[in-house]
Amino acid sequence: MAEIRDDALLLRRVPFSDTSLICHFLSKEHGRITLMARGARRPKSSFRASLEPLYALQISWKPGRTGMGTLVDVQRGRCLLEPSLSLHGLELLAITSRLFQEGDPHGFDETGQALALLAERGEQQGLCAAVWYLLDVAGWLGNLSHCWHCDADAQQMMYWRQAQLLCESCGDNGRNGSKGMRVSAGLRKSIEAVLAGGNVRLHAADAACWRDMIRQALQEHGIKATDSFKV
Repeated sequence: MAEIRDDALLLRRVPFSDTSLICHFLSKEHGRITLMARGARRPKSSFRASLEPLYALQISWKPGRTGMGTLVDVQRGRCLLEPSLSLHGLELLAITSRLFQEGDPHGFDETGQALALLAERGEQQGLCAAVWYLLDVAGWLGNLSHCWHCDADAQQMMYWRQAQLLCESCGDNGRNGSKGMRVSAGLRKSIEAVLAGGNVRLHAADAACWRDMIRQALQEHGIKATDSFKV
């Protein structure tokens, strides 16, 4: 079969045998794909210096006749994050890996935008903004100016329960009489401003609330939250 070439991001590398790697990529035109990098663990392999996460990659591969394709070449481009943000970038890729599964045609552009948000917003707000954006494009979030159950326009206090933004009336239906965590109008406006590129400094309490909202959203969908989202 003819080789295929595409831009890609490396999500995961899994050791296979003593010499090879199974690599999970998000590609621009082909979505998420899994390829065998034969001999990639050998000391003199040309893949060793190229198969790195958080870099813009161009990959070539041969599709498998019945299963996994074989990686043929990797050209490593620019680094997408400053070294100080690398750990947050790896956290973001781990979450992305759960959001976009094998065969999903989406993910490349969305992950690139999330990494750009992380780079632009910096360590304090960047990871929250990036993960929130990904959860939004994955369809797990709604408009922050309305209750997600009854669509009521609420300008004052709302509540976060089971990863849902609820008005006071819908929040009253909570188990054990709990409406959930309070989410102020100010925090909701700040989140929207951060995502839009505004220079917003969140109060410590609001920043902790946003992290907890993300933690609950991840856990609601079976994704283990990292230490960055533990309050």
